[in-house]
Amino acid sequence: MKKNYIYSILALFIIAQPVLSQELGTVKIGVVDVNKLLQESPQFQDMQSAIEEEFAPRVRDIEAKESAFTESRDKLTQDNLALSNDERQNASLKLASDQRELEYLANSFQEDRNNRIQIETNKILVDMINAINKFGRDNGYDLIINEGRLSQNTLLNGGTLYKGASVDITNDIAKVLEKNFQDSKSGG
Repeated sequence: MKKNYIYSILALFIIAQPVLSQELGTVKIGVVDVNKLLQESPQFQDMQSAIEEEFAPRVRDIEAKESAFTESRDKLTQDNLALSNDERQNASLKLASDQRELEYLANSFQEDRNNRIQIETNKILVDMINAINKFGRDNGYDLIINEGRLSQNTLLNGGTLYKGASVDITNDIAKVLEKNFQDSKSGG
């Protein structure tokens, strides 16, 4: 079994050799830093502004509740000795409840905002990839690769952005794998 694996690897190199040894002067390869394109694109800047504007009312609401919570906490600290045990306990329970509500609001806000940014960023990335593919076709590129790495939550995580037919050896490799499979079935 290991022998077939080694033969498969050798066959891949043998078949890939003609493609790799093509006249390198005629192969046109480009490198794009998609992360830089994304961060500096007007679409991304516009999206960030729109999302900040969309979530501004929630930010103001959370800030107001946070201010009220701080005020209540400071008042309880200040009036602590003047309150009866029941009043102090009720005020403490109310503060704890308000704090949980505030934490919940802040966490749900952050999660909602991050999800919205991710959805909109993915839309921009799809448009960028389409533009890169069109650029590659229109300008005679054989291969365009991504220089940087984007976060795992995006559509793209490094690798090939565009490939022309001249660098695609998928069918050649498929033939080698098929031959190896047939050879292993026939006991060779």
